Amino acid sequence: MGRIKSIAIKIMDPMTKIIVKKFIPQKPQWLSNPWFLGATIFYGAMFILGSVRSLERTFIWTFNDKLLHFTAYFVLTALIYLGLKTRPIGELFFPRSLATLAIVAGAGALDEIAQYFVGRDSSFDDWVADTAAAVVLLILVALVHGLIWTLEMYRQSISTDESGGDL
Repeated sequence: MGRIKSIAIKIMDPMTKIIVKKFIPQKPQWLSNPWFLGATIFYGAMFILGSVRSLERTFIWTFNDKLLHFTAYFVLTALIYLGLKTRPIGELFFPRSLATLAIVAGAGALDEIAQYFVGRDSSFDDWVADTAAAVVLLILVALVHGLIWTLEMYRQSISTDESGGDL
């Protein structure tokens, strides 16, 4: 089937190629990105496990509820941030961070809204913990980016000094 489709596309004129590519189902991008796939599975597991009331009571009595939210969304933020990575470290950091923050904040809000429909209490404080996890991770990533940039600049200055030494 794939070979027939590729032969047909080669034969067609350019305008028809655009139409065919637009309307023939393609593999979703998130399926080919292991980080997005991991984030989707992780969020789905959180969503399903969060709707089980007996697990809620067990975990809340064992762990702090906000700590659970913070930890889960910290991991989710890391997976989404890595999934958005399209360029080497340092390039497009801020748009990528803002997109990650928006996705995580939206996922946290969706999670809290969905809790209302499964008979659990939704909480603004839980959403704040979710979003705080994203902010903390992104600040740590910014610090690492800054450290890498500083080390690269230092290494370049050393190599420049060594190559242009006194003779």
